Amino acid sequence: MNDKRRTTNHRHMNFGFRISDFGFKIPQSAFRIPQSGMTLVEVIAVLAIIGILAVVVLPRIDFGSTSSMASVNGAAYMVASDIRYAQEFAMANRVSKSVIFSTLTPTVYTFSPASGLDSTPRLPSGVTILDNLTITFNSLGEPVSIPPVIPPTSYVSVRVSAGGQNKEIRIQNFTGKVSIP
Repeated sequence: MNDKRRTTNHRHMNFGFRISDFGFKIPQSAFRIPQSGMTLVEVIAVLAIIGILAVVVLPRIDFGSTSSMASVNGAAYMVASDIRYAQEFAMANRVSKSVIFSTLTPTVYTFSPASGLDSTPRLPSGVTILDNLTITFNSLGEPVSIPPVIPPTSYVSVRVSAGGQNKEIRIQNFTGKVSIP
């Protein structure tokens, strides 16, 4: 029995096509494109150097004016929020509610009458109140005991200060609208 399948030479049969005809490139090919970029080890080394520089250099930079301005801005928004809270509390509970600012205790202001819902009105470290002022809202949310301002304006203001930076919180006389210019 003479079977041609058994006697066939077992060479790789590619039917007359080359591997490159199918778009495959072999590593030793002349068409190989060299790789460019950074390895993971190089990226980690660069990040480590940047981290070390940040730890050494950043503490030596003086952010004094920037941080005091941020503290004053934060305190101003906190005070404005607490004044709005007093106004809304007065309207919701149909009572009068006051916010008392004093230069005798320049880092703390108080609510009257006190409630379990009141926040802790303590200013951030280094921020102080510059004005003595009591703002009382009636049950309609109108400011009723804002002291007269000389010269007369349509608002009164509370100022907070830190590191030479000041911020003003304005309360409109007739509406009680709180704004920070």
